[in-house]
Amino acid sequence: MTYNSVYFIIYLFVFLVIYFLMPKVWMKQGIILVGNIVFYRLAGGLNYLVIVIGSSVIVYVISRWIEKIYQNYDNQKEGLSDKAQRTLLESYKKRCKKILVAGLFLILGILVYIKAGKLLHWEEVTRIVDFRFGLIIVPLGISYYTFSAIGYIADIYWRKIECEHNYLKLLMCMTFFPIIVQGPISRYNALMKQFDELPKFKYERLCYGLQLMLWGYFKKIVVADRLALYTSPVLSDLNSYAGIEVALAVLFSVFFIYADFSGGIDIVRGIAQAMGVTLEQNFRQPFFSRSVAEFWRRWHITLGAWLKDYVYMPLAMSPRFLKLGTNVRRKFGKRAGKIVSYSVPLFIVQILNGLWHGTGADYLAWGCYWGILSVLSIIFSNELIKLTEMLHINTDTFGYRLFQTVRTFFLFYIGKMITITGSLDGFVLLVKRLFSNSRLWVLFDGSIYKYGLEQKDFNIALFGILVICVADIIQQKHSIREIIAGCPLVLRWFIYYVAIMLVLIVGMWGSSYNVSDFIYGNF
Repeated sequence: MTYNSVYFIIYLFVFLVIYFLMPKVWMKQGIILVGNIVFYRLAGGLNYLVIVIGSSVIVYVISRWIEKIYQNYDNQKEGLSDKAQRTLLESYKKRCKKILVAGLFLILGILVYIKAGKLLHWEEVTRIVDFRFGLIIVPLGISYYTFSAIGYIADIYWRKIECEHNYLKLLMCMTFFPIIVQGPISRYNALMKQFDELPKFKYERLCYGLQLMLWGYFKKIVVADRLALYTSPVLSDLNSYAGIEVALAVLFSVFFIYADFSGGIDIVRGIAQAMGVTLEQNFRQPFFSRSVAEFWRRWHITLGAWLKDYVYMPLAMSPRFLKLGTNVRRKFGKRAGKIVSYSVPLFIVQILNGLWHGTGADYLAWGCYWGILSVLSIIFSNELIKLTEMLHINTDTFGYRLFQTVRTFFLFYIGKMITITGSLDGFVLLVKRLFSNSRLWVLFDGSIYKYGLEQKDFNIALFGILVICVADIIQQKHSIREIIAGCPLVLRWFIYYVAIMLVLIVGMWGSSYNVSDFIYGNF
């Protein structure tokens, strides 16, 4: 039951009707919890649900255990000197750390087992133990709820947030059906606060949520699924294509992954907004980024924020790493120390970023690629500034900003080439076919329309890409939904009907069409 299936639409309609009829917050919470379980049962199966519930029990026990130890410290620190308090706190933190590590081992163990198994090509590794058949299954959304759970117990260990005592509320967060399959990677403490203050039905909020969902469906079933009709046959048989055919397949893949992933996020954020829950924004017009660093602040924002908070900062601020930076600074100068302090943790983060997306050698290479680019941008930042000054380049002009944007997009394009075929051998073949023959004539003799996309669908795909780009340009400075809300009633509903008809008539769906999963679903 994917988000773009008819079954899900029916499920969501029934869920929202029941949800809005509930007069009390605790009743709404109960409906959300039941709705989560029903959705997860229908989307995955009972065995998936057992594993997720088991994970939630581990998270609950570990978090309460850590809280109890810290409570003992709070009871014993009264009347002690500051130095004695610090000494006592360190002893209690060591105890908490052991529990934290044990919890991470249990929670992260399944995810690492699956990821490593895919990398090593273990048979049946894409499943975890099925108690009835002895097979192995992958719980839906395992990467998303695992990362969120790790962040939750880590924040409790660092005493940044309060521990949740109500297990059902924690379970409600971990299984929240809008985010469990597609993301974003949410902070459970922020979700819990919103669940405690679920608002009453509001027509404007429902409209905003449905608008965002509609925009997500446009990206997914009008644009992304249509682009896949061209990219799939070309990339699966590279020996039959070359030059512009391959270059166009890569370009379409870039827009496919953006339309598919951001479309899915728009759908889940729209569902949550209709319910009165605000989820984190996961994309902020990434293709208008002017640097590698800016791109990763705009693309998959919640993953980047998670890696920064729970990997980069702990590494960069760890005593051993600080000592390393200090030693390098003393021996090789201030700049060298700064480069080591920033670059090494950043490179490690990008490696993990690659392994999160996939476990083959191609994704490892992809992580190294972005790690190298990130490190080089730090190392040569001063030289780039001096170069632009020496060449008298005005960095405030539109032309220079456009150059930076195109450059960053091209770097993403190259990165996509590394993983697009599923292997490094495929990447090498793709590069060879890309430069073996131009085949520019296919753009003019109609041959390009024989590779999966007929001329009508080809034009619709290009139109969809244009619409997405224009919308992103407008969103840079203005809210499109607020602009629409400010329109006269007749014009506003005209826009709604046109958008709905566009999705229904032009979208890739129906009895003869096999509904495609979201590319980042089931991570």
